[in-house]
Amino acid sequence: MIRIDHARVFDGERVLDDVSVLVDDGRVTAVTPTAQAAADPAAATAAEVVDATGHTLLPGLIDGHTHVMGTLHNLRLALTFGVTTEVDLFSFPADLTGWLCDTAAHRDDLADLRSAGTVLCATGGHPAATMPFLPSLDGPAAAGDQVRLRQKEGAHVIKMMLDDGCHHGADLPTLDPATAAAVADAARSSGLPSVAHVADVETVRTALDAGVDAVTHVPLEAPLPQEEVDRAVARGRYFIPTLAMMEMSCGAPGGRDLAADARIAGHLPADALAALTGGTEGLCVTVPSPQLDFGNALETTRRLHASGVQLVAGTDANNAPGRACPVVHGAALHRELELLVTAGLSPVEALRAATATPARLFGLTDRGRIAPGLRADLVLVEGDASTDITATRAVRRVWRRGVPFDREAARAAWQSGGPDPAAGADPAGVAATAVGGAELTAVGSTALAVAASRAVESGRPDRLFQDPVAVQVAVAAGGALAAWSGPRGELLRRAMGDYFALRTRFFDDWLHEAVAAGCRQVVVLAAGLDARAFRLDWPAPVRVFEIDRADVLTFKDKIITGRVPLSGSERIPVTCDLRDDWPGVLRERGFDPGLPTAWLVEGIMVYLTEEEGDGLLARLGALSAPASRIAVEYGSRAMFRTDNTRTALDTTAESDTLHTLAALWRNESTTDPHARLAAHGWTATTREPADLAAEHGRPTPPAFDPRQPGTARITLLSGHRHTSPDPG
Repeated sequence: MIRIDHARVFDGERVLDDVSVLVDDGRVTAVTPTAQAAADPAAATAAEVVDATGHTLLPGLIDGHTHVMGTLHNLRLALTFGVTTEVDLFSFPADLTGWLCDTAAHRDDLADLRSAGTVLCATGGHPAATMPFLPSLDGPAAAGDQVRLRQKEGAHVIKMMLDDGCHHGADLPTLDPATAAAVADAARSSGLPSVAHVADVETVRTALDAGVDAVTHVPLEAPLPQEEVDRAVARGRYFIPTLAMMEMSCGAPGGRDLAADARIAGHLPADALAALTGGTEGLCVTVPSPQLDFGNALETTRRLHASGVQLVAGTDANNAPGRACPVVHGAALHRELELLVTAGLSPVEALRAATATPARLFGLTDRGRIAPGLRADLVLVEGDASTDITATRAVRRVWRRGVPFDREAARAAWQSGGPDPAAGADPAGVAATAVGGAELTAVGSTALAVAASRAVESGRPDRLFQDPVAVQVAVAAGGALAAWSGPRGELLRRAMGDYFALRTRFFDDWLHEAVAAGCRQVVVLAAGLDARAFRLDWPAPVRVFEIDRADVLTFKDKIITGRVPLSGSERIPVTCDLRDDWPGVLRERGFDPGLPTAWLVEGIMVYLTEEEGDGLLARLGALSAPASRIAVEYGSRAMFRTDNTRTALDTTAESDTLHTLAALWRNESTTDPHARLAAHGWTATTREPADLAAEHGRPTPPAFDPRQPGTARITLLSGHRHTSPDPG
């Protein structure tokens, strides 16, 4: 039991002075005057007594609008600043979102998470225009099915997009009023709250007409007219102004001042502090206009509050390692509270907007207040937050479900440059990625980009495969999924298109055929973050040997252990660099060269010179029994001298993924890949990316489109053994 004495308590609705709060088994058991608690025999048995004199005890704060960006890091960062629950209003893919929510539900060193999952938007609208794999709506008929699908995927709230991209220099289709109303009706029938993302006054009208429960964002080009405010009041709608995001998006002064407050800056990891001080990603406005004025957002919020509309504190935080958004998880909510007070709320009303009110909107009946029987999500701050809202920044203690969170340990880990204690990972960088003590150097870090692309593919309704390990990797890798899905990966995606998904499916199909033909050993060379031992439906029992460096396999094992079951195979990690005696280590791990083997050589040959590649094939041939099979990806550095990739290289930063790949590719061979394989005892056939794209109904990846000038060449080959193994 924990007893917190002499606290000024804001219980979610009102302020109580000199109160004792008792916590036992994760719940608040009593809220009584301190003098009375001292005489209570049960209170006398408390294992810990906290003297809260001069402090304010708050319910755990709830941020009503965030984007976790696929990383547990942000949930730990939020908890550091007293945010014990985040409501994520767009997370993708569904497997990733589900894992995040499930993990957060079971760990008290992370903020709890509720999510809308995938947003509902118009076909070709925002954000589907840049993320075409997102499901979209052409009209009201499919609204019910889409809402039910979101609910089946685990969504806690339904979010629709009413935004034509005007603040991003676009003019995109948006959900029409009938479709928006159908979404809101379907959400209500499913028992889920609905939230509409708006961009201007007109889309606020559409949202109110549709009957949504809440509107997120407030207009920047003009204050919301009073008649619309009155309609919101009459219909009992909530608003989530996201003033912290609006301020940053307009370039208004004030938001970045958080970095000068030691109460905030002292607990921020370096990447978040850098994002706060100078980041420009992830903002609501990317094309500035004199029309857009943060004063309009404040005036709208003032009108909403003065008229009695229920306001929810939400920041739209979407920073992540490797993503420099200045609206930072956890810290930004304290600025949001201050801005709500600037807009006319009292400090107590602002606190209510971050506790009891969002709990009511999102159906969080077990939190948002301090009362017997409710979760002991608590924040102790120095000073009187009921009169000085900035006192919330002086967080002294945080409890989630009654479990104390060690803020100092988190700060020490971040400031030392060590791995994030929450996710076990720093961002997927180009030089090294630290994960649970393992360090991925450049080649290993490129595997993160491939894993992220596979995670995105796994969330598509027309997916070519499902890869749960890639989803886990994308989560643990911090910014990998965000980098692939966000603006930083845009040029790489434009050049490569669906190539990684097409390549993955090609090798999946080939492996299935090879095992069906009698290969009972599969060897994945430079396996990286390959998940086939876990996800393929093998036609027969098979032993899968995964050869790679210790750093990569250690990373992978930390991510998958206890999370993803094997699928009809025995997985045998083989720790060895391909430059060393990998055949010897492979034999030691139980490989039998007398049995037919399927050799998977995916994403390797490009990193080897012609001489090194021939040496690898010679070693491989010496281990191959008759009836063995091989599948190889061939490409050369010439790819980075073609029109498409040259443009991408010239317009991206030297630190981006495409530059990393270009620096690592060493194959300059112009020898026909058929001839190279034939020289080592293999008869092969080829498939081109354009052919695979046509087969699966996907657009041809621009970098490999033979109809365009200056096109790159990557060839995928599969073959069988036509000679006996070389005794040497």
